[in-house]
Amino acid sequence: MFKLKITSFLLKRLEGIQQELTGCLFGVFYDSTITVFGMNVETTIGKLNYNEISLKFPAEMDLIGLVKFGDCFDEQNIGEILKDCEITDNPILLHCNLGSIIGMKSSIFVHGKLESIPFEVMEPTDIYNEFCFSRVCCNFNIYTEETIDSIKSNIQTLRKDIAANGALAFKLNKTSFFLTGTISENNKKYSKNAEYIENLITIVDQAKGGGEPKNKKNKATPPSDYEVLEISVLKNISTDYTNPDNDQVTFPALATCIRKSDVNSKIPLNVDAMAILYKKTKVSGLYDILIESVCRALRLVEQSLIEQLYDNMEISIPITYHFSPPAFGHFLSCVYLQNISDNEQAMQQKRKKLHHHFGLPITKPYFRRQNRVMFKCDIKYDSPLMNTHLGVKPSGVKDGKQYLVQGNYYYYHYMQQNVNDNGWGCAYRSLQTLCSWFNLQGYTSTPVPTHEDIQRYLVNIEDKPKTFINSKQWIGSTEVSMCLNGFLNVNSKIMHVSSGGDLSSKGSELALHFETQGTPIMIGGGVLAHTIIGIDFNSEKGDLKFLILDPHYTESEDLNVIQGKGWCGWKSTDFWDKKSYYNLCMPQRPIVY
Repeated sequence: MFKLKITSFLLKRLEGIQQELTGCLFGVFYDSTITVFGMNVETTIGKLNYNEISLKFPAEMDLIGLVKFGDCFDEQNIGEILKDCEITDNPILLHCNLGSIIGMKSSIFVHGKLESIPFEVMEPTDIYNEFCFSRVCCNFNIYTEETIDSIKSNIQTLRKDIAANGALAFKLNKTSFFLTGTISENNKKYSKNAEYIENLITIVDQAKGGGEPKNKKNKATPPSDYEVLEISVLKNISTDYTNPDNDQVTFPALATCIRKSDVNSKIPLNVDAMAILYKKTKVSGLYDILIESVCRALRLVEQSLIEQLYDNMEISIPITYHFSPPAFGHFLSCVYLQNISDNEQAMQQKRKKLHHHFGLPITKPYFRRQNRVMFKCDIKYDSPLMNTHLGVKPSGVKDGKQYLVQGNYYYYHYMQQNVNDNGWGCAYRSLQTLCSWFNLQGYTSTPVPTHEDIQRYLVNIEDKPKTFINSKQWIGSTEVSMCLNGFLNVNSKIMHVSSGGDLSSKGSELALHFETQGTPIMIGGGVLAHTIIGIDFNSEKGDLKFLILDPHYTESEDLNVIQGKGWCGWKSTDFWDKKSYYNLCMPQRPIVY
C-alpha cells in the first residue's frame, strides 16, 4: 500500500469551498507516494473539460482522483473520470464538508471499491525540499493550412516526431550539461556526478559564480522557494553525436518545418513548458519527462489555435505564461494571444472561467499577464531590487504576529535611473515603490512613473504651478494619493497622526490594512518620507515594530548593505519623530480580475 500526502496549500483551498460541487484532483506519484497538489472544480459557469484543464498543470502533475463537497456527487461521470487517472490504478476520493476540512474523509479505489486511507499534511518546507521544477523554452515553426483538421494533424505529427526519434537534446542553462535520448558518453560522464535530479541543482549553483554584475549583489527575487531548472532545447544535426571526439557536434536552436507548400501558412509555436520534478528521481529518467513537458505545452498551444478558428478569428501568435497564485503552491500555465490585451472582453471572460474553475474569488487578479511568474532569468540586472525584506533579521517583538505586504514590489530609493534626487526625492521614490506593487500584482500595465511624469501630472491637474516641472520640490502623502488615482485609478485612505509618538497606537489599524489590502504604505512626516511594508504586533501588550523601506539610501543595489545597515529593516516606535505629525497614504486594492 502506498502513502497519501496532501499539501497544506490545497487543504486551505478545500476549506474555502462553500457550495456543493465536485472537482478533480491533480498530483504526482513517486516512491509509492501520491502527493495531491491541485484541484479544479466543476461549475455551471463556462464549464471546461477536465482533460483540457489538465494541460495547464506542469508535466508529471496529473489527474489522480476526485473531490466532492457536501452531498453533491455526479455518479454518472465518476467511472469516465477515474479511467483517465493514468498514473495510478488506485484513484483518490476526498469528501469534504462545506467550508471546513474537519471530518474530511480520504478514500482510495481498490478493485472498484472504496477503502479508507489516512493522509499526511505536507507543509511548504517539505514540499520545497522534495520537489523542484524544470522550465523548457524553445520555438517551432509549422507550415499548415489554417483549418482545424490541418493544424491538429500537423501539430500531432510534430509531437510524434519529438517523442519518437530522439533527435532533441536538452541543455541545462549556464552549465555544460547536455541530456540526449541515447546513452552517450556525455550522459555517462555526468551520471557519475549527477545520479539524481537534486544533483543538477548543485551543478547549477556551482556554475553561478561570477554570473551577476559586481554592483548587483544578492539580488532579491520573487517569493517562490522552488528551485527551477532552466533548460534549452537543441536539435542534433550530427550523424554521430554520441562520439565525444567529433569536433563537428553542434546543437543549433531548434526550428521544425513540416508539410510546407504554397497554400500553407507559417505559424510560429513558442513553447514554454514546465514539469514538476521529484528531486530523488534519477537523471536517467529526466529526458522522457522533458519530452512530455514539451508535448503537453504543444497541446496547450494547439488548444489556443483551435479556439481561434472556432471563433472565426484570424490566427494570432499564442504566448504561454506561467502563474503561481499564492493559494496554489504550484505553477499553472495559460496561453494568451499576442494581439489581445488583458482589458478586452474575450480576455476578461477567459480569466473569469479560470477563477471559477480553480475556486478563486473574482476580487483580485491572478491570471493577468502582469501576474505571470518572474523567473530569475526574467529579472533584469538594471531593475531595482525586488522584495528586499526577504531574509531580513527578526524584529524582536515577543509573541508578536507579523502583517506584511502581500506580493512583489521593487525597492526605489535615491539616485536610481540616473536621477540625482538626494535630499528631495524620497516621497517620489516611495510612490514609485507603491506603483511597482500594483504593476507586479497585475492591477495595471502602466509603467512606474518618473519624477517628471509625477510633476507633470500634478501640474496638469492644477495642483502645482508650471514651475514645478523639473524642480526639486518635495511632495507629500496627499500628492502621492492624487498620483495613484491619476496614474492607476487607485483610491487611498489617508491616516492622520498628530505626532510620531501616536503611531504606537495604530497597530490594529495597520494590521487590518495589511490583512485586507496588503499594499505598501507611504508615510510622510516633517521633511522625510518612508515606505511601510509590514508590522510585527503583539495586540495584548501593544508592542509594535514597523518594517521600513527607506528611500534615502544612495548606494548600489547591494542587499547585504541594505539589510545589514537597516535601509530595509524593523524599526521601533522611537524611529518616528515625536515632534512631527505624519500622514499615511494607504492604497486600496481595486476589484479587478
